[in-house]
Amino acid sequence: MIDSVQIETIYKLAEPFWQTRSGEVHMPQAFAFAKRLLKFHPQADADIVLPAILLHDMGYARVPEETHHQGLADAPKGWQPEVTRLHEIEGVKMARKMLTSLGFDALKLEQVLEIIDGHDSRKQAVSLEDAIVKDADKLWRFGLEGVTICRGWMGMSATDFLAYVEAKIPEWFLTDHGSELARETLSQTRTTLKENA
Repeated sequence: MIDSVQIETIYKLAEPFWQTRSGEVHMPQAFAFAKRLLKFHPQADADIVLPAILLHDMGYARVPEETHHQGLADAPKGWQPEVTRLHEIEGVKMARKMLTSLGFDALKLEQVLEIIDGHDSRKQAVSLEDAIVKDADKLWRFGLEGVTICRGWMGMSATDFLAYVEAKIPEWFLTDHGSELARETLSQTRTTLKENA
């Protein structure tokens, strides 16, 4: 089983690659949500979930930054499919190199890479671990910082963006606890925005 020192090592190695597309905000939040979801799913393998969530968006460091938000407001799914797919492909290469250099378990490595390879482009989950990563990845959009950042990408007001993500809960979330956390986080964000108005 992976220990906290190994996770901390992966975190530190991945962190320099988060400094684009607001990854420095998104990744720690997604990591925290993944840990919360794992508590609800003790049968899930944290050795797969935690490295996958820490590494899933590293590929954006290898995608030209000017393309990250190009046409985002007009994209039918809220992102450009070609850019999304490219960051997954590049992320798999980077994660393979990093985890192999750490002597990561070969079988679990392939499962981590499979998750990274379709974390945005593949709608259905291939495993519980994949479902948890997909849910944790989306949950940051419901918090105050995520709303502030993502609504800017989409060219929407905070009110419109909150309504947009709320309507997406049944479509986006693959676990009941992911949906519950989305609603809980959304409620907290709305309360904070009202208090600060």
